[in-house]
Amino acid sequence: MQKKKMKKKADWLTKAKKRKAKKKDRGIVDVIMLMRHFFKELPQWLDEMTDPRNLSYIIYTQSDLVLMGILKNMCAVKSMRSMEETFNEQQCIDTLRLLFGDQSLMEMPHADTLNYYLERLSPACLANVRKKMVKSLIRKKSFYRSKLLGKYWRIIIDGTGLFYFREKHCKNCLVTTITREEDGKEVKLKRYYHKVLEAKLVLAPGIIISLDTEFIENENEDVSKNDCELNAAKRLLERLSRDYPRRPICLQGDALYAAEPVMKICRGHGWKYILTQKASRQKVLSESYDWIAEGGGAETVEGIGKEGGSGEYINHVEKTAGKEEEANMYRYWYETGEANKKEAHEFQWITNIELSKKNLDEMIEAGRGRWKIENEGFNNQKNGIYDIEHLNSRDSNAMKNHYLITQIADIIMQIYLSFSTLRKEIGQSIKNTSSRLLESFRSHTVTDEDVSYITRYTTVYLE
Repeated sequence: MQKKKMKKKADWLTKAKKRKAKKKDRGIVDVIMLMRHFFKELPQWLDEMTDPRNLSYIIYTQSDLVLMGILKNMCAVKSMRSMEETFNEQQCIDTLRLLFGDQSLMEMPHADTLNYYLERLSPACLANVRKKMVKSLIRKKSFYRSKLLGKYWRIIIDGTGLFYFREKHCKNCLVTTITREEDGKEVKLKRYYHKVLEAKLVLAPGIIISLDTEFIENENEDVSKNDCELNAAKRLLERLSRDYPRRPICLQGDALYAAEPVMKICRGHGWKYILTQKASRQKVLSESYDWIAEGGGAETVEGIGKEGGSGEYINHVEKTAGKEEEANMYRYWYETGEANKKEAHEFQWITNIELSKKNLDEMIEAGRGRWKIENEGFNNQKNGIYDIEHLNSRDSNAMKNHYLITQIADIIMQIYLSFSTLRKEIGQSIKNTSSRLLESFRSHTVTDEDVSYITRYTTVYLE
């Protein structure tokens, strides 16, 4: 019999108490405080980027432009035109002047000005700023408790489509063929799209941030989806090894990455991995595991995992399978539903971490956590406040830069959501938190008390 779920704290609060909690919300002032606390040098990092514009005609600094794009995303403003209209308030200009440190800022930049700049800016510049932000967060000891087995930073990789076109958009477009029925006949149509491979860093249960991005571009029109994504993964992993050479890393990914080339890269860099296992991907390993398990060679643990299911593991299956790369395999299964309507759930993974009864519970939780890049990563960004599939520019270079600005904004937003009193006390949704942030940005007049709050040293407590 399933246990009855307890109500969350927010469900017990009266409307009066919720209104009282909302009065404590500082909105945009808290955002600026958190940016100063975690990324004090962010405006400086932005202004240090190689500026692609003609210096003789510059009115706005690079931090003016990029930070406006960051706030567009955090406030869930969907289009460039809406950003220009929504931010055209004196309070916005005054707040941005405080945030940017640009005392000469008198008007909001035009949307076309931002797009013109992003069409020419090298995406490597924004990627480098993100890297500085990530390293700043990694140095914060408050995130160390989320390391796997107390040692490894978890990095989850996955790909997703961004933009889709009926006709070829640019030389970088990927292509796929779809079959449709028209007038009773099957017709094959080409569709063009842009795709990205993302590496996300798990800092805390509610903070999964963008670590690096590889834009998957057309090598030739005959290349398959899997080949394209795997080649992009190799480039991404090599770059991560250069950017974070001394970090103990555990790589996670779906069954596509459960291949010896990826495992070999991990071994070469001294990384650990937890990869989803499917018989269709690693058939020999799967057969070897079943053969050993049927002979009684598997260790089993009952009442494990949050559902109280069953866990099982076998170390060094690669020896039986005749494979080179280490393959310690484990699985987890449980049932849900009433007695007459049972539904089975089962998961299986490959890792090069030595498995034991002591660490199996944590390894199962980590393995199942791979979905975070989809649910708390891409799904939130597509269907939540960012709408990353919206085309802010048709220029391929600007498209990349808009995407990177969204990832930078998401790092700040996740920290803000984890800090937010309203999220903690009344369980306010992400969309409502973003809406209140926009309202605060447009209407809040920054006072001397706010400036003192922003600039003084404080201890920040996140969820």
